[in-house]
Amino acid sequence: MKIAVDWSHTKDPTTRVNRFIILSLTLFTILAIAIPAYALTLPSSLTIPEGGVKVFRNLAQNGDRLYVFEPHVNFTGDAWPDTPASSSIIYRLYDADGTTLKATSSPYVYPYFGSNGYGSGVGSFYFASSDNAPAWGSAAKIEIYGTPAYFSPAQTFSYTLTSNDYIDDTSTEYTSNYMNEQALYNFVLLLSDRLQSDYESTGVILKTSSDAGVVLTSYGELYFKGVIPGIQNLCPDLFYIQVYVPTEMPVSYNMIMQQTYTARHATDEIGEGLSGVGDAMGVSGSFVGAGIVFLITMVAAVVTSRKGWGAEPGLAIGALVGIFFAVTLGNTIFTIMMVFSLVAAIGIVFMFLLKRA
Repeated sequence: MKIAVDWSHTKDPTTRVNRFIILSLTLFTILAIAIPAYALTLPSSLTIPEGGVKVFRNLAQNGDRLYVFEPHVNFTGDAWPDTPASSSIIYRLYDADGTTLKATSSPYVYPYFGSNGYGSGVGSFYFASSDNAPAWGSAAKIEIYGTPAYFSPAQTFSYTLTSNDYIDDTSTEYTSNYMNEQALYNFVLLLSDRLQSDYESTGVILKTSSDAGVVLTSYGELYFKGVIPGIQNLCPDLFYIQVYVPTEMPVSYNMIMQQTYTARHATDEIGEGLSGVGDAMGVSGSFVGAGIVFLITMVAAVVTSRKGWGAEPGLAIGALVGIFFAVTLGNTIFTIMMVFSLVAAIGIVFMFLLKRA
């Protein structure tokens, strides 16, 4: 069976025009959906105030860098856009040449400020010692960039670092005078004061006094952990509950404590008494002390056994007496002899009392 198809109607000019219009409308609709609209009102100002940038080093490791800055993305009447700032704003760090991009980050959208990430805030860049950070003390640039996907034209503000922005102290986390961490501590508390003032109407309190000093509140901890990742390790003093990563410490062993206890034993009443008895018997004071422990252990074991309690309580009494002498006298020779006397007493008790039982 053959089917005949009439293609003549496709040559009609009117049909071709209609198809072209439909195709054009379809493509326009697809492009309109794919390309975001410039729907955001332009900010009234982008700025980083003077003194609003500090650069620290040697915080978590020798040679690391932390850039902390205070960006402001203001809108007239605090009419914050519905689009979060994390989508429309980018923070950039450039080298001193102004073109080599070193790092990027996004604003932290803190729900309790109600600004959707705009307004006053804090940003940061962190470089480990192995990362390629800008040269220390250089005129690096921090840029607040409002992307053209949301702002037309794109919004830009650039801050050039000066020598005053760098904390020049070279102490590390292993030094006793750790001024870098203290400088970060003070700067974060200063930023907390400024943020509390800017968002006073929200009633959010970022810092408080405690028995450990001034620390961040639960609101402050949530905010600064978001804007400075790892801050609890970089500056533990900001937190009431502090977390430290223990580091291996060199330990040297000596006999100072043994010498101290031995010297004390030679001059105390018990030591002098044992030495006197030992001199009279022609033996050392340690031998006399060990003999006393031996006799106490034997007598205690016999008495408790005769009472029907078994020999074990008596042996325990002897052991406690021996431990008391060892701790209070601190004499190594006596401790060794005391151990042997206890073993001998236990052996004799076992042979003549426990074995029979």
